[in-house]
Amino acid sequence: MPDHPVVNISVITPKPERFAEFMELQLAQHHAVRGKVEGLIGGRLFRSREDRDVVLVTMFESEQAALRFARDERFTSHLARVRPLLERAVPGAYDVAYEVGSL
Repeated sequence: MPDHPVVNISVITPKPERFAEFMELQLAQHHAVRGKVEGLIGGRLFRSREDRDVVLVTMFESEQAALRFARDERFTSHLARVRPLLERAVPGAYDVAYEVGSL
């Protein structure tokens, strides 16, 4: 079976008093790795209107590309920095079922 895109979706709930700090670190991470991750097609960070949760969506060219970045020091060190700021994080890997328009 040939490689196909894999979408990682994480629903993240920072501690209420740490939301702004989490967003600052997340945006800094985005700027630090933008255009530098092999196999990354793109990503989006959605912020709830209540500043309570965020949804992080990243699409990789293949499962291998996603796994490679999951082991990358740039990612693992970022996780170590943000983990103390979180109440909960629920990650998952998904395949595209259909697409309409562009996000």
